[in-house]
Formats: sequence, C-alpha cells, structure tokens
Amino acid sequence: MSMSRKTLFSGLQHSIRLVRLRNWWEKFLHIGGSAFLLWKYSDRIHPDEAGFVLYLAVVFCLLTGGYTMNDVADSSKDKAVGRKNMPQRKHSLIVSLAALMTSLILICAITSQLLPLLIAAVTILVGVEYSLPPMRFKERGVWGIIVGSVTQKPAILMIFIAILGVWNWLGAVLTVWLFCGGMLGMLGHQILDYHNDLISGVRTFVVQHGPRLAILLSIICVTLILMTILAPFVFVPFTEALPVMCLLAVFSSVYLVKGLRSIRKIREAVTERGLEGS
Repeated sequence: MSMSRKTLFSGLQHSIRLVRLRNWWEKFLHIGGSAFLLWKYSDRIHPDEAGFVLYLAVVFCLLTGGYTMNDVADSSKDKAVGRKNMPQRKHSLIVSLAALMTSLILICAITSQLLPLLIAAVTILVGVEYSLPPMRFKERGVWGIIVGSVTQKPAILMIFIAILGVWNWLGAVLTVWLFCGGMLGMLGHQILDYHNDLISGVRTFVVQHGPRLAILLSIICVTLILMTILAPFVFVPFTEALPVMCLLAVFSSVYLVKGLRSIRKIREAVTERGLEGS
C-alpha cells in the first residue's frame, strides 16, 4: 500500500511539473487580465462569474497543452544539447492532448455559440503545427514568430471576445498589446536559446536572421506596448480612458520589466559569446 501511495504521489508530482506553470504564468496573467477588462467594461451579462472562471480554466488548459506539445516536439533535440530532467515524451503527449480536449469541452460548457469553439480549434491546430511537422512554423523564420505570437495570447483572448460578442476598440487594443508582448517574449526566449539551437540544428527566426535583429525587434515591441497603454485616450474621453490605462499599466509591468531584462541579457549574450547577426 505504501509503495502504491509513493507511486501515486510521484506521478502527481511529475504531472504538476509537466504543466510547466513556471514557463507560462505570465501569459495566464496577461490573458486573464485582458479578459477581465473586456468583461467589466462591456454591457453584456454573459458570461456570468462562473462562465468567466471557466474561461480562465480554458486559458490554463490551452497554455498547458501548447507548452507540453512543444516538449514532445523538441524532446530529442533537447537531449542532444544535454538538457537534463526533461519529462518523458509519452507523458507530455498525454497531458497535452488531455488539456487541449478539455479546453474545447469547457468552451462548450460556457456557450452554445460555434464561433468561440471554431477559434479555439484553429488556435490548437495552428499552435500544434508551430512545434510539429509537417509545417513546424518554429523553423520557418518570420512566419514562426508571427504564428507563435498570435496563438500564444491574442487568439486565446479572441475566444473570449467571441463569447462576449463584443468587438470594439478595447478588444483591438488588447489584441495588439498581447501580440507585441508575445513577440517580445518569443524573441527573448529564442535569443537565449541561440547557442543550443545552433548545436541541435533548430533553425529558429534568431538562428536564421541573427540576434542583433532580435534586439531591434524587441525594442520596437517594448515601444508599442508603451503606446498601447496610452491608446485608450484616442478612443474615449479622459475620465473613461484613465481606469483602463491604469489597469493596462499594471498588467504591462511584467512585460516591461521582463522585456528590459531580456534586452539586457541579449546584449550580454551578443557581447560575451560573440553571437553576431547573419
């Protein structure tokens, strides 16, 4: 009995680690915060509080499924560069498929509309193709950056926008904000993995175009994020824009702090490792 409990506990620990919460909690914060803004500043009564909580569960499942599927796709190449304590491929695959299927079931529980389910299905399909062949957008240069930036954040928010049935300036601003933040994070991740990707033969955007271009694009992303914080003033009167701007500023703090750190690390990597652009 004790051995059975030990095995169960070990399996539970492994499953929790597979979820990769450490890698995407910021994305969850940004998507959930954006959805909360749309929910509170719209006049719609659907979804209610329970529906909003279910949507957060959808976000959790989609992020979990996407990250664990990436583990499945890169397992052999991670071993090639000596990465240790990587989860077993079959476990990652089971968790990924279960999480992605659960997200679709939860959407059906929130609404009977077809559009949110369709957006989720396309997001899952394209997101999986980011890591897996035959498309493997991850190694398709600029298309990889665009696909990854869209599917990780803006597309997931669009599911909630479709549930609300509200398409307005706030949704557009938040979508652009999430896209820029997603691209900033993706560029930072690829530049820090530049050396390992060269060894393992993973031809990411940064491997193909060089880290110096990634620095420039990262600076542009930070600038656009700052601009989106001020964007509400363009669309609504000052008194209405101020609360939204303040909330955007709070949500952006993680973006900006991490983004500036990534730019600093990128510069250090270019200097210390001699990682010149192509």
